[in-house]
Amino acid sequence: MGAVKDTVAVALITSLSTLTAAGLAGAVSAWATGRQLRHQAVLAREERAEQRAVAQRELRRESYERFLREADAAYRVLDEGWFAAPFTETDRWEAGFAARRTLDEAYIRVRLVGPESVAERAAEMVGSIGGEFRLHAHVARSGPGTADSAAALDPGARARALRARYASSGEFVTAARRALGGDLPVPHEASPGGRAVPPSAVPPSADAEGTRGGPSAA
Repeated sequence: MGAVKDTVAVALITSLSTLTAAGLAGAVSAWATGRQLRHQAVLAREERAEQRAVAQRELRRESYERFLREADAAYRVLDEGWFAAPFTETDRWEAGFAARRTLDEAYIRVRLVGPESVAERAAEMVGSIGGEFRLHAHVARSGPGTADSAAALDPGARARALRARYASSGEFVTAARRALGGDLPVPHEASPGGRAVPPSAVPPSADAEGTRGGPSAA
């Protein structure tokens, strides 16, 4: 009888050991599985965040490049106006109005995609271009009936306009590159021939004061 009890006791101990081991193995397996699932969830969130960041960066890059293209188009219209001899206001300002309107549309897109630091520089650039249109109109109207171009009538005004272009576009590109991590082409400001306008291209005697402000009014 005692031998039977011992056998039963051994069997019970063996069963309990087996069940305990199985329980521990199951717990360890569940913990490992849970840890793996949590890690996968973290990786998935990081991947989605990276995808959103890449998409936002690409949207910003496209918006900034479009804005620079429209600014370049406005500069080209201005250059044609500065060097037109004589200047025909009706024809030129129709092109100028269209250039400023499309520039304003591109500027709104920059404001939408941000960041604010880039949008502020874009506003200054739009304001500078609007100021140059007003400056050109003032110079052109100062010599009614003349066969000279506006650039010939007031070379200093033209020089100030170029300084304002270079300053405002340079600040925009710097802010845009910072927002994109350095990925943005250099704009081609539309001087005669479509070449960029460095500070050395402006006569040293020219007044360095530019025309800067908020977005232009049509």
